Amino acid sequence: MSGREPLRVLWRAAPPAGRPPHVPGAVIRIEEDVEAAAQHADWADVLIDGRASALLDGARLRRVVVPWAGLSPGLRDALLERPHLRAHNSHYNAPFVAEHMVAMLLALAHRLREGDEALRRGDWGDRDRPLRSRHLGGRRALLLGYGRIGRGAVPALLGLGLTLSAVRRRAPDAGPGGTGSSGAVHEIGVDEVRGVLPSIDAVLCSLPGTPATTGIMDAAAIASLPPGALVVNVGRAAVFDEDALFEALRVGHVAGAALDVWYRYPDGKEAARDTLPATRPFWELPNVLMSPHRADASDESEAARVSDVCATIAAIARGEERSRLDVDAGY
Repeated sequence: MSGREPLRVLWRAAPPAGRPPHVPGAVIRIEEDVEAAAQHADWADVLIDGRASALLDGARLRRVVVPWAGLSPGLRDALLERPHLRAHNSHYNAPFVAEHMVAMLLALAHRLREGDEALRRGDWGDRDRPLRSRHLGGRRALLLGYGRIGRGAVPALLGLGLTLSAVRRRAPDAGPGGTGSSGAVHEIGVDEVRGVLPSIDAVLCSLPGTPATTGIMDAAAIASLPPGALVVNVGRAAVFDEDALFEALRVGHVAGAALDVWYRYPDGKEAARDTLPATRPFWELPNVLMSPHRADASDESEAARVSDVCATIAAIARGEERSRLDVDAGY
């Protein structure tokens, strides 16, 4: 960074505890309060914030770093109105969410919730006809989304003996005589999803919420799954049509779903104690495993988040690109 002015960074959203981290080539100012941050908006070259579009018109501002994965619709709209701004995000959460996704699949396949709830009532079930688990070895799973979360789950899923297909925004060019596969995972494009669903035993979704991903799994897509398929969603709820997913679970066409993302969220901390997560009563269905959007809530996640954001700041200070967002696509 010799000969360059240090990069000025305004860290607004969920700053690291206590003091700014040291990043070579950068000066970091922490202002968690948005009004206090606004007083320094014209000072910053880089804003670290995933929500506050009010700070996007600083005189020097050229980059926004979202300190988590994905891009909210509001911030996306604000960035589209300001094409001079480049956006970056953080995939620090990928290993934690991938692990949670695999854990939810195993809990669902082995019906751990049902067994736990019954035994808490003292009910051991019919010993001659106990709850039957779904053995995953030899079955076929579709990774609906093949970013860092999907790729992070692959070793564990292969270790369970699953055959994997994965959906990418654009399928790779197979080349002469190729199959479109990459290693042990068969990669397909979004336009090929409907064709493979009838042979899929488990759908594992890690897609972001964008106009292009909303409703990919609509009523027709869900109906095309074979009876008894499983669904795990750690991406965004809107990928699956709410009514269609609920009805498929209610009648048993989809044997079970493990959901960490939802159709309705609490508005504020007080509401977080008294807000049901959907308009349809998924909580009444015994074949639904519910998780309160906590897949990335690891004991190591905060340190990983700060480290990843600092790596992006350091890269920008060196004149490099890292974790760039495609604002048009929304991720």
